[in-house]
Amino acid sequence: MATILETYWNIKVNIDSEMKNTKLDPIQIRQYQELLYRIEVLQVCQMFQRSAPESTDAKALVTHYQMLDAFIEALTLERLRHDNSNEDAQTKCDTAHGSFRRVIEDYRRRFGSFTPGNDAGRYSKEVSSVLQSVLPAWIQYRQTCIELSKEAS
Repeated sequence: MATILETYWNIKVNIDSEMKNTKLDPIQIRQYQELLYRIEVLQVCQMFQRSAPESTDAKALVTHYQMLDAFIEALTLERLRHDNSNEDAQTKCDTAHGSFRRVIEDYRRRFGSFTPGNDAGRYSKEVSSVLQSVLPAWIQYRQTCIELSKEAS
């Protein structure tokens, strides 16, 4: 079964191929931009997961955590508002954003008392756990606000 990143990448390849022969309409352009954005975010999250220190050194862990947390915080602000004239759609988007924020608050509470103890791999496992909870909430938020069509999702 393909990962979300692989699925998005395959869609991108197909659209790139189609763009050689046709021009995208404004809705397709917006969806393509969203697709590229999601691919980039997923790739950066992969990088954070792969680069998580296998260490008990608090300084190394704090530096990595601060970068990861800042990146995730930026996801709550980036492209937050769109010219959405449909009030119901905007309400759904706001609700999805609130759910996403609650997931972030939850992992921050868990990390508030994090200590690696003698387990050098614990931090890396926790980062994986954070990303496994944050990314589905982020994708749901994005899909609620900017739905990718069946051809682009």
